[in-house]
Amino acid sequence: MQIKKDIVHYAKLMEANGLVIGTAGNISVRIDNTMYITPSALPYAEIEEEDILEVDLVSGAVLAGKRKPSTETPMHSSIYKHNSRIKAIVHTHSTYATMFACAHIPIPIVHYIAADIGNQIAVAPYARYGSEQLAINAVNTLGDNNGVLLANHGVIAVGETLKDAFRRAEAIEEVAHLAFGCHLLNSVKPLSDKDLAEAVEGFKTYMSG
Repeated sequence: MQIKKDIVHYAKLMEANGLVIGTAGNISVRIDNTMYITPSALPYAEIEEEDILEVDLVSGAVLAGKRKPSTETPMHSSIYKHNSRIKAIVHTHSTYATMFACAHIPIPIVHYIAADIGNQIAVAPYARYGSEQLAINAVNTLGDNNGVLLANHGVIAVGETLKDAFRRAEAIEEVAHLAFGCHLLNSVKPLSDKDLAEAVEGFKTYMSG
């Protein structure tokens, strides 16, 4: 199944690119009222297509798969149910972005690579991993943006495709590196709303070219 194949591909790439360590993080894709999500506590190097779970978004029931779905299944399902535009979610613990999350400091958009995420990457209030409260906090803080930090936890990136969600997860980590350096240099100068809008418009041509 192509959806499961894609999730496995990006799950392994997520670890290979240093966005997660061990079994941290998770990936999901929504098709209508079904969510396909990575399993809990399985190293990415071992994940195969048959390990991907199918979960009913309405009831929360596991429709297919023998493993236990990710502990963050409530957060993924809540995001999907609150925004029909979102079709894929990538949750990472990438180092620099998570440093901002642990410091409760939003990441300023100091580079156009993250222009289509929002005018900043805000921090959702802390709640225990896997909890309904974390799901609520993530949904409320994400709003209509394409990325959010989870306080003392990690990163959420979303998209209309898994490719877009993954690209944004990487962009969040890259802009976190740059913003961290700007803080060290004591000169943080985010792009203006006009700059961001122009960059997003440019992405349309770039992505289709």
